[in-house]
Amino acid sequence: MKIIAVINQKGGEAKTTTVRNLSYILSQKKKKVLTIDMDSQGNLTTNSGVLKREVPTIVDVFNGNKNINEVIININNNLDHISNNMAMSDFALFLEKSSGWTKILKNAINEIDKKYDYIFIDCPPALDFATYNALGAADGIVITLQAEENSVEGISDLIRSINMIRDKDNENLEVLGIVITKFKKSTNLQNQFKELLVQHFDSLVFNTVIRDTIKISEANYNHKSIVEFDKNSNGSKDYVALSKELLKRI
Repeated sequence: MKIIAVINQKGGEAKTTTVRNLSYILSQKKKKVLTIDMDSQGNLTTNSGVLKREVPTIVDVFNGNKNINEVIININNNLDHISNNMAMSDFALFLEKSSGWTKILKNAINEIDKKYDYIFIDCPPALDFATYNALGAADGIVITLQAEENSVEGISDLIRSINMIRDKDNENLEVLGIVITKFKKSTNLQNQFKELLVQHFDSLVFNTVIRDTIKISEANYNHKSIVEFDKNSNGSKDYVALSKELLKRI
């Protein structure tokens, strides 16, 4: 089983969209996949077609009200999901004061009965309780970002934080790659930032970029993966290509 956290401390970098699409594509390849929504906004939960205020969530596991196996929701034959909602925000303040708080998610995942090939964790746009727990549980990290200055300049700080967590809490943690999202190929500035990323991070940058397309936004609005919504779109082709490249790195 490979546990992959998709992260960036900045919002709007397509973390949730990337988790939703990679997990769906791998489930269609007959892989058993679980997604865990660690963002209190619950966007992955909503995008998965789940009513986040009407189901048990990962918070119910953290506070001891539920076993983790009781909060797993089936999405399709090979894809399951664990939800989240705004209850996480308040409860995280309490959890951060408890001992061993960085291991709560890892300990919960160890209790899962069902065998999965991959677990994808969607992280919030912050280096907070939820993200630290995700990094403490994960084997690999995928960093999503747009090719623009505000996104690029924070990556070095993020990787330093990852290295700190690896040294302190999770020696098996590795960065699988950096994927550029919402990419406008015709924009000279974005191409320059892409080149800058490759110069600094070399082979960590995925060859696949996720092109900017309204189809992905439309798929999210309709609570579908881009492959379900329009398998012939650029977004679908890009995420399929990314899934193949990711599998080679795992």
